[in-house]
Amino acid sequence: MKGEKKYIGINQRIPFDVLDASIHRFLLDGNIDKDSILQHMQEFTSGTNRANKASSYVVQILKKQGYVLDQFKKTLKGIPFSSLRIDDRKGFCLCLISLTYPITYDLLVALAQGFKVQSQLNKTFISEKTMSIYGSNRTVDIAIDALLPMIIELNTIKRDKVSLYSLASSLKITNKFISEVVVYTDVKLSSTKSILIDDLNYKPWYSYFDLKHVSPGQFNQLMSNKDSAVGKGYLTIKT
Repeated sequence: MKGEKKYIGINQRIPFDVLDASIHRFLLDGNIDKDSILQHMQEFTSGTNRANKASSYVVQILKKQGYVLDQFKKTLKGIPFSSLRIDDRKGFCLCLISLTYPITYDLLVALAQGFKVQSQLNKTFISEKTMSIYGSNRTVDIAIDALLPMIIELNTIKRDKVSLYSLASSLKITNKFISEVVVYTDVKLSSTKSILIDDLNYKPWYSYFDLKHVSPGQFNQLMSNKDSAVGKGYLTIKT
């Protein structure tokens, strides 16, 4: 089955507080303190094995997204990550998780497409849509169970009752670089290579973000802003 070869890589919830604090420390000194991450993780995760596994995911995110984090550090100019608005930080965490574990992105896109048709979606719909991409197996099911509480905590969806979910209010992104990362994540993971600026409000991924407070035409860290043949601006990932 086509979906069976797609990378999943995650089967344990990553609490926002742990990833948020770990990003803050990494942006301050560039170090990944595994012991500190594990100690913090144990406040939210029961069981040594689970805490170790979840901590390893945080470490993997910081390592794999080093380029994005380094670019972010340049824009912060000494401003602590922890001082940014909570929506900005949650949006950034969501992007880093998605870039490291693309099943997160695929799950959110599938949900956004479903929410365009109906206001509530059940667990069966979520599982079927995700398994149509990744294959029907226990690994995918475990990943979904790990991701759902994570994306709820990151304010993308709400749990209305057992196994029934609806769209949450959009994350209001006011930081220019984080807004750029939101677009970068979509372009990179959708394999489109570029996107018209006018299309930012229509693609499923953007259902979870309010980007009205920044100007995509000013992106210059991860994306290049160009003019198309028909005179409309578009964004493409820098190579």
